[in-house]
Amino acid sequence: MKRILMVGAAAALLAACGGKDVRMQAPLGSLVQPGTAPWLKVAGGSDKLDVRGLDHKLTLDPSPDIAAALQSQLGTRLQPDYFPDLVVTCTSLDAALHVDQDKAPGQLSMDLSLHCDVWAQGFDAHHDYKVRVSTGAGNDNAYALALPTLVASGADDIAAQLRGDLHKLNRASR
Repeated sequence: MKRILMVGAAAALLAACGGKDVRMQAPLGSLVQPGTAPWLKVAGGSDKLDVRGLDHKLTLDPSPDIAAALQSQLGTRLQPDYFPDLVVTCTSLDAALHVDQDKAPGQLSMDLSLHCDVWAQGFDAHHDYKVRVSTGAGNDNAYALALPTLVASGADDIAAQLRGDLHKLNRASR
């Protein structure tokens, strides 16, 4: 009987919340610079991102997509590390957004991962890159506005990891 009452109370509480389903645009255009690093490609990722950990459903619609923004950001950061015949292809892009209401309710975190294949003059390397970045954001609108910051920070961290592999391949190809 107690279990039935608890389930009923939970259902009533959820109904009182209204089951709010919010969709917001998350502009990433400022991160995309056409023509940067044609030797680097990023593909994959979802068209939409759900922010997990909220008491309602929030879906962000990045425009342009995260793959285009990340490709441009990585290309810009890694351009000084380019050497002849270098090709980098990154796939399996995955991004997840979450808020920990108990530990850090004002922080939006993003887990970002991708797999990159790097080829240079007959040598190749394959590696999975994963990062977690966070920034302050306190409401639905702030979460959407924080996405460019998270993508740029994630690109910084992934570029630092990828740079090490590029340097190894460059030395091996000489």
